[in-house]
Amino acid sequence: MIYTLLVFIFVLGVLIFVHELGHFLAAKLVGIQVLRFSIGLGKPLVSYRWGETEYALAAIPFGGYVKMAGDDPAEGLEGSPPEEQEPTDPKRHFDRKSIGARFLVIFAGPFMNFVLAALLYMGILYFQGAETYATTTLNSINKEWALPEMEQIRPGSKILSINGKEPAHWDDIRESCLRATSSRIEFLLLDGSRNERYTVSISAPDDSSRERLAYALLPEVEPRVGSVMPGKPAAKAGIKAGDLILKIDGRDIKSMWAATEIIHNSPEVALTLVLERDGEALIVQVTPEKGRPHQPDDTFETVGLIGIIFGPRNIRIPLSLTESVVVGAQNTVFKTVLIVRGLSHFFFGLISGAISLSEARDVLGGPVMIGQMAGEAARAGWLFSFMAFISLNLALLNLLPIPVLDGGHLLFLFIEVVRFGKPLSPQKRMRMIQVGLLIVFALMIFATANDLRRVFGF
Repeated sequence: MIYTLLVFIFVLGVLIFVHELGHFLAAKLVGIQVLRFSIGLGKPLVSYRWGETEYALAAIPFGGYVKMAGDDPAEGLEGSPPEEQEPTDPKRHFDRKSIGARFLVIFAGPFMNFVLAALLYMGILYFQGAETYATTTLNSINKEWALPEMEQIRPGSKILSINGKEPAHWDDIRESCLRATSSRIEFLLLDGSRNERYTVSISAPDDSSRERLAYALLPEVEPRVGSVMPGKPAAKAGIKAGDLILKIDGRDIKSMWAATEIIHNSPEVALTLVLERDGEALIVQVTPEKGRPHQPDDTFETVGLIGIIFGPRNIRIPLSLTESVVVGAQNTVFKTVLIVRGLSHFFFGLISGAISLSEARDVLGGPVMIGQMAGEAARAGWLFSFMAFISLNLALLNLLPIPVLDGGHLLFLFIEVVRFGKPLSPQKRMRMIQVGLLIVFALMIFATANDLRRVFGF
């Protein structure tokens, strides 16, 4: 418990500090007078003045703010509390600066969270290497991505070569597909059940078809649990990170794809799982709950979910500094697109009625859930990857056009632009900010209530 709390404070503290540092540095860059740099909200617990700026650590840990001259505290970037008026230089007021300068100051907070995520991904790749599956055996074909001729590939086959090149691991297989220069890609495979070699030639004349080919091939990887979501059926059943699923309802399970298929096809159906933990077998009963995750075809299908993320024991490939920078940047872009798609489908699904309030409640987590997941990530050895992912989420959520968030202040600037430089009146901005505060507080209460429901089983 104490370990999880310390990890949570570390993660949250770093993310908030980096975010506020972005606002602070941008404000200094454009010549705005910064009165206070605070980590935390509310009344300062400790503070230190250096030059014209007071640096503070405040009582409420879920946020921070940069107080600038000419920026009404009630309308601050992070909703900082009102205080006594301090003498300031009118020429250096926030509201006296150009729209471009103010945009830079507002956007710098989320931007720094993007930068932090990219640096973390790059650092992980450089110091630890790129993670990949150690296998070259194919489990099955993803029908959503499959090309017509891929039906000739037999599930369970071992890939011996691609266009004459022998793969050492799964990353080699994907790279051979993605970087192929010929219009056809030839696979030499071994069907272990028949002890028979065979070849399959697949037409992939362009980058799009080669990408589909690369990601339609699903590797045979062990169904080992990487992490468990607090309060979900797996956690309630006693399943832990590191457990290996051996059987489900008497069926031998050789890959995480097979386990996923059975669980997805069994909403609200009790399943008996045989697990291996520390070399010993144990039996647990788990009943998948109904869920409607977003599908590749932009629909929502009801499936069974138990709240686990598979994490097979993989190998790592050393990368050079240049490769780490390139791949780390690609990972940042890929995960940003993934989060944007997920958030957009969630909100539009909620508005359209495709997702019910009860389903929304099941996927929305608050600080307690983040803290629990941070502890799990630290124990599993992927804390910095988790931090990078949360940093991206923080950046994107802050860009939502809700007054009080950075996106809301960017919205004010946009309104000012379309009104030919005439800003909204303080009264209108105050009313919009009050509405934004209500929305943010309601979401926080809703998310925290969900956390408590998961923890205490309400």
